[in-house]
Amino acid sequence: MSDAEVTEIRKDAGFAFPEKLVDQSSPTALHYNALLRGLTHKLNNLLAVIQGFSSLVLMQDGLDEMSKENLRHMKDAASTASDLGEQILPAGGCSRLDVSELKLADFIPLLINRLRSQVEKSSIPFESNVGHDLPVVLTDQGKLRTILDCLVTNAVEAVGTRGDIAVDVLAPGQVPGSKSDCVDIFVRNTGSEIPEDKLLEVFQPFYTTKDSTHLGIGLSTAYVIAGQMDMDLGVSSVNGTTTFWLQVKVAS
Repeated sequence: MSDAEVTEIRKDAGFAFPEKLVDQSSPTALHYNALLRGLTHKLNNLLAVIQGFSSLVLMQDGLDEMSKENLRHMKDAASTASDLGEQILPAGGCSRLDVSELKLADFIPLLINRLRSQVEKSSIPFESNVGHDLPVVLTDQGKLRTILDCLVTNAVEAVGTRGDIAVDVLAPGQVPGSKSDCVDIFVRNTGSEIPEDKLLEVFQPFYTTKDSTHLGIGLSTAYVIAGQMDMDLGVSSVNGTTTFWLQVKVAS
């Protein structure tokens, strides 16, 4: 990925930004958040029973291989469903935020090293470009990390072995046409492209073009959490490169 290619992508007017969701502090949103949390808790209790009884039966002597295999499938399915329940909560807007001032100059290098390890573990080339004089921003540090984890995980799954991944973190004023009070973060991968009419669909819950082992809520989670913290998250996909653009507001 050359600097020239990156510059062209950033100047591209083809970024699509989904509308933010309804105010999550409204009585209706709070009601459904409580409902979703309660449902997840109840389901996890039931799934724990399924997992427990499956394990007990598997410990019995004399089971034929077919019965063992079916019980393992049942146990694995219950475990997957329990994991899904936990992942649904942030995607449903149920995250509790702890917004405070965050010094990006200290936070970003550590985050980049973590993301690099995540990408290179999959034998994918990784590049980073961190701008100078990064300001203090107002955000939830853990939730910002979650957003970028979701974006990079999506990039890893999309690129396969055909391309590379890059993360750029740039101070206000470094990106032509960007907001003057925002830090711009780009997560890019080559080797894949999203059709223009499908750009905003990638943020929809359970939307995926991959196999059934992928839940399709990673980008939805990133979108919802970004909206909760009043960040803009957009996507562009041109010339074999898909780019997610996150704008994080500077602390006033």
